[in-house]
This record gives sequence, structure tokens and C-alpha cells, in this order.
Amino acid sequence: MKRNRESIYKISDQNKNTHDFDEFCHSGTSVNERFVEVSHTVALRVITFSPALKYFSLPVVMVPGLTSVMLSFKRILLELTRHYVVHYIETREKSSSILKKRDDFSVRSIGMDVIKVISHLNLADRKYIHLAMSLGATAAVECFKYMKQKPYCFILLEPNAVFDVPKWGRYILPLIAPFYCLFKPAIKWYMKNFRIDAEQDPESYRITSRALDAADPYKLKDTVLALSTYEIWDRLSHLDIPTLIISASKDTLHRYNDIRRIVSGIKNCAYRNLFVHQRTHSGELVDVMREYVEGLKK
Repeated sequence: MKRNRESIYKISDQNKNTHDFDEFCHSGTSVNERFVEVSHTVALRVITFSPALKYFSLPVVMVPGLTSVMLSFKRILLELTRHYVVHYIETREKSSSILKKRDDFSVRSIGMDVIKVISHLNLADRKYIHLAMSLGATAAVECFKYMKQKPYCFILLEPNAVFDVPKWGRYILPLIAPFYCLFKPAIKWYMKNFRIDAEQDPESYRITSRALDAADPYKLKDTVLALSTYEIWDRLSHLDIPTLIISASKDTLHRYNDIRRIVSGIKNCAYRNLFVHQRTHSGELVDVMREYVEGLKK
């Protein structure tokens, strides 16, 4: 049934037919999809996966990166939903978000949205795992000091210290947004040939290509412009919980040296390099997360 966007906005909680998510979760998992209002003008899509067998008591809050789509995290979700409750949050720059007006797409706004969703989920302080990727990981660091319900630990996949937006991009983005479908093949070509090492890390290009296909051009434009001047460095000292940072050193979209500098700037921080996205976006990431969390309990 086709649903009107305005009517969806007014719904705070709605059950979703689970067959839509069968390919993303382990057999027997129940799925709940709803839109959570984080302000009078913004509502975010949140999907909760509840496995039939909950071997691990800590739920996972999962926040993907810039315009990322669930398909790119399929193998992670299939492994997570064996034993973890997973709250998958799609942030405001994604095409699924509902905006009543043009809004702010800064890292802080994105992070504060996530905090409001966590409050809506009634997660207890230090009683959940915060798993975030790329922009989602940067937003977690940015807004950590504002969290009332802090996580047991952070698992951060390739947080961005800065966002490489060429100066020409800041001028051309507003011009091409209305014609995004026409320019998208050229954008993909540019990313593949100048920003991504598709030979060493082919999964990185597939993830980026899916994100570009799914992007809302106007939200993407406003987000990229908002990110173009961002730096993370003075936020690192605020973190006072155990943190694991995972990188893919062959990924040229995320600066490897910046990630190592982030690791050095966080007090209680462990580090793992999985080298390529074929590994970071697979069940191996869940194994690394589980090993780290279990190690904290000893």
C-alpha cells in the first residue's frame, strides 16, 4: 500500500511487515520500523531487529555513514541479529528522513538527533553498544558530551576527522542538485578514478555507488556543504568510555593517518585494522566487536 509521507510523519510507532527485511536479518528475527520525531520538523526512520535468541544482554545502536543504505551492511546485520537486539538509525541526510522544511545538516545536528532517538528507545545509561560508521561515528564523537544515556562502549568504523570537499565542489554542488540524475554517472566516475582505489578495495566503490544511487540530491548537497569546514580534533578529549576504532587502511576515502591520530587522541581507545571494506562490512566486524566487548568484562 502506498503511504503518504505526511501521514507517516504523524506516526510515532508502526509495525512493519517483516518480509521487507528478511534478507538483512537472521531467521526468526522480529522487525519493527517506525519514524521517530527528533524535532517539530524532523523525523527519522528507525528499524529495530529483535532476534529469537538473545545471547547478549547489551543491545546495539547502529548508525551508518553518509547516505549509506542497509544493503551495504547486510552481512553485518545478518551476524548481529543472531544474538543482539539492533536499533538501526537512519540519520537526517538520508532519503528516508522526513523534513517539514529545509534544515541544518551539521555533524552536531546529526549527532543530537541520534541522542534523541536513544532517549526515545529508553536505553539505560552504559547498557548498550554504540556501533557507528564514518559520518555516524564522527557524529557520535561530536555529541558524546551531550549524552545523558551513554553507551557501554563505542565501536567506531572509520570516523572522519575532516571531510575532503574540494573548493570547486562547494560552488558546483548547488548548481547540479536539480540535475543530479544526469550528473550522477560523472560523479561515480570521479569517485572511482580519483577518490577510491577500486582495485585494492572494490567493496568501497560498491558502497559509495549505492549511497549515491539512494541519495536525496538536495539533502546531500546541504550535508556536504555543512561538512566541508568540519574538524573533529578538539572533541576527542571529551570521550571517557572504552572505544574501539576499526579502520580499512586500503580505503582512500577515509584518511588512514587521521584515523590513527584520532586513536591517539582518545584516552581509552583500542584499534583494529581490517584493511578492506570486504572485511569491515562483514560478519568479521561483529566478531571483532564481540571480542572487544567480552574483553572489557574481564
